[in-house]
Amino acid sequence: MSIRISFIVLILGIIGIAACNSSGVTTPGHSVLRYVSADICAGCHKGVADEWEDTLHAEALPNLVASGHANETCFVCHVVGLDGDTANSGYDDPDPTVADRFGGVQCEACHGPGSEHIATLVPLVANVSDELCGACHTGAHHPTYDEWLTSAHAAALSNVVALPFFGTECLECHSADYIFADSVPEDAVPSDFEFGITCVVCHDPHSDENDYQLRADVVDLCYSCHTTEGSVPGEEVHHPNGDMYQGIGGYEYPGETYSNSAHTYLADACVNCHMWTSPFDATGTGEDAISGHEFLPVIQACQECHPDATSFDLYGMQTYVQGLIDELQAELDAATDADKLTLNYEYALFNLEFVEQDGSLGIHNPSYAIKLLNDALDNFEPSS
Repeated sequence: MSIRISFIVLILGIIGIAACNSSGVTTPGHSVLRYVSADICAGCHKGVADEWEDTLHAEALPNLVASGHANETCFVCHVVGLDGDTANSGYDDPDPTVADRFGGVQCEACHGPGSEHIATLVPLVANVSDELCGACHTGAHHPTYDEWLTSAHAAALSNVVALPFFGTECLECHSADYIFADSVPEDAVPSDFEFGITCVVCHDPHSDENDYQLRADVVDLCYSCHTTEGSVPGEEVHHPNGDMYQGIGGYEYPGETYSNSAHTYLADACVNCHMWTSPFDATGTGEDAISGHEFLPVIQACQECHPDATSFDLYGMQTYVQGLIDELQAELDAATDADKLTLNYEYALFNLEFVEQDGSLGIHNPSYAIKLLNDALDNFEPSS
């Protein structure tokens, strides 16, 4: 570190300590870790603080009060430091002029008390666990965490880490602690990591640049992982959901025309069906809210466009696609060793796996799925 940089760091540290001391919030070397408030954090982290001020986290307390139905149990998740320990300051500080500074879900609600950080400049470690967010985003009114626990996102790492084809490169879409690691040792293996796709992989707690504080536009965010990443015939096909939805990525036979279904043009794509929501007590019978974080399609979502739908096999479309899959699989099963060396076999196998691995039996894009399977059937026939 240069003398100039060292001097700047020293001055920032002194300013931070002086600011905290003057507020009575903390003292360097104090035996109890104490909260300092977002006002103090903003002294050094102004850019992040400015973004945070526009988020629902920052407005958590006034929004709770304005709701008209707040009770004392609500406040613990809408302020900082309401834990019954007045020694660590926070919203329950006996001095009301101090307590008033801790409204909202501030920096320290997630990063922990900041007194030691300011006194010693020891970095605060970002917490990417699911339990951090889950401590508040739970219960009948906002069951986000409860639903997420049952989702494939929660098991994105644990369910696949032992699979023979799963490698460290897969962690970019399967592990939160890998994604946010400052560095990864060259000899790291998947079992070195702990978390699947936790809340912070998709949501940015500091910014509301995108709807729902997402890290990217919702469609781009889903597509960033749910893609074949350019797989071609002769290669394995994994999670082609986004490609299928867009009508790309399957093997398209020369001279053929491929089209998409109406689903492809829905504004919010995946969210429309996989994140259907319902408020608490939607029908007046006291049922829990639905946040959509199981990420499973529900028939209610279909009924918004198809009011007569009673199952996902609307008009027998899934049954038809399954029939094509079974027919193509039988053709491929009958292939000779010589057949398996041909390009037409590879093309047909790729399209079969592309449709199967999509998992929707055509729902994501009926036109594209059916065309891929029919073209494969038309262009491959076992010599036996």
